[in-house]
Amino acid sequence: MSYLVLARKFRPTTFDEVIGQDHISQTLKNAIKEGKIAHAYLFSGPRGTGKTTMARIFAKALNCKEGPTTDPCGKCQNCIDIAKNQSIDVMEIDAASNTGVDNIREIRENVKFGATSSKYKIYIIDEVHQLSTGAFNALLKTLEEPPEHVIFILATTEQHKVPITILSRCQKYRFRLLSTNEIAKAIKNIAKKDNFEIEDEALKIIINASGGSMRDALSLLDQAISATTGTITEEYIRNLIGLLPKEIISKTIDYIAQNDVESIMKICKQVYEEGYNVLQFARDLRDHLRQLMIFSVNPDLSDVSNEDKKLYDRQKVLFPISRFIRMGNLISKALEEMKWHDQPRTLLELYLLKMAEPYYNVAELISKINELGKQNIASMPELKEVKVEKTVVSNEVSNHAVINEQIEEDTVVTMAESFDYDLMGLWKEIVAEFSRKHPMSAQTLKDATVKELNANTFQIAVPSPLSLNMIKMHQETIQKLMTRKSGREIKVSMVLDEIAQKGGIIKEDIKIEHEEEMPKEQFTVVEDFKETAKTAVPSKIEGIAKKFGGIAVKKAKDTAKSSEKSAENSSDTESEE
Repeated sequence: MSYLVLARKFRPTTFDEVIGQDHISQTLKNAIKEGKIAHAYLFSGPRGTGKTTMARIFAKALNCKEGPTTDPCGKCQNCIDIAKNQSIDVMEIDAASNTGVDNIREIRENVKFGATSSKYKIYIIDEVHQLSTGAFNALLKTLEEPPEHVIFILATTEQHKVPITILSRCQKYRFRLLSTNEIAKAIKNIAKKDNFEIEDEALKIIINASGGSMRDALSLLDQAISATTGTITEEYIRNLIGLLPKEIISKTIDYIAQNDVESIMKICKQVYEEGYNVLQFARDLRDHLRQLMIFSVNPDLSDVSNEDKKLYDRQKVLFPISRFIRMGNLISKALEEMKWHDQPRTLLELYLLKMAEPYYNVAELISKINELGKQNIASMPELKEVKVEKTVVSNEVSNHAVINEQIEEDTVVTMAESFDYDLMGLWKEIVAEFSRKHPMSAQTLKDATVKELNANTFQIAVPSPLSLNMIKMHQETIQKLMTRKSGREIKVSMVLDEIAQKGGIIKEDIKIEHEEEMPKEQFTVVEDFKETAKTAVPSKIEGIAKKFGGIAVKKAKDTAKSSEKSAENSSDTESEE
């Protein structure tokens, strides 16, 4: 008798023997008990999780001589034939090699005939997603309304490739990957039945390498049993699979933490020269980083042996969680690119050097900056009163009197923040920067008066409605400039200057006023109002002229007429002479 591999030798024969798929086994058993058998089922999930095995058990349960039953006997001819894949009424079809329309048409013709020695004619189509589009279309009608004696069981590892029209005609069951404990328990039972021994660490390596697939785990175990006569050890399994020694992996992690570029390059060279697979090297690093991250969070959650706990205790403090995440992303990206790269060693070296770069957590940096800012504010002196001198020159233009008067006074300007505040200097900077971008409107700001209403609100007063309309177009820009220059949120309002409206012109580089009303200055002007009325210019026109750097002069009509008459008289006299 030829050797039978473990995956076939210990294949489950009943629903209860299927590992890790209780949610599916129980549902199918209930359907059999209640007689609610559907005409089409779809079993999907990762490889090696029991899809085909479950389909065969379900077929035996339906076609057993004692059935339909939830516990097939396994002894009748129908059960034996199904187990050996020799039943005429239960046909397993490999969709990968029967992808054409003709194969499906053959099924459509055969479903018309009843089962020979069983209650149901069952079609198990494995890897159904590999059928062609035409084959799927040919299967649609038969799958939706098959004869009462026909049942379809479709199995696939890629459900998303199956057309939605097929999915909608089936009851769908999703198989899950097996857990570590489930695979470990199954392998230990097999070891007892098959009379071999395996170390716990070797068993963990096999389980991790299987990736949750029972068939993959048994295939590795089969290979190990065939190559050794004694106990299956950890070292033997590591060499069999091609895993790197733990010392190389642990040293690499230490060198990354120390940013030791030279040592990292030496490790890569050693791995290459000793014939290890660089892809496996990257996988081992990824797995070690994952276990180390979990161990740093909670040692009870990790699958770390007692021998390795000392190593993990030492290395768990080397990196914060944020850096574990960054390194995990980098090594995963490296693995993805290395599969298609012509120089995987070079690519891995680059990613390892990037992993060793100094890492700064942005959230931590912001937190430290905020703490330093609070400390600096706490250590600064109290609010200071800054005195600013200003000069107001009030001019009233007339033919007979011009009064120039300078008023010097001390004002107090304060800010909410604990640092010196120069409103005049701030406003000059804003005007200078505004002039570079908007030179045509800059003169309006130079003639404006700045008034501080409170710590975060300023008022800009302009001498004319024309200036107000012009400056309001740039209100948002001015507000942003004041916010950026002062370092706090500033609100700006714009109004007409009452003094300018009454005819007074304020000449000053930067005019600064405060919320408190300033005492009105009284001026006495002595003039001949009759004579002045002849040449007086309205204040609004005079303000506009001043704005554009000119002088408004009113022509006296009487004077002009008298001069014309005198010129005529003189010309007449000359002609008489």
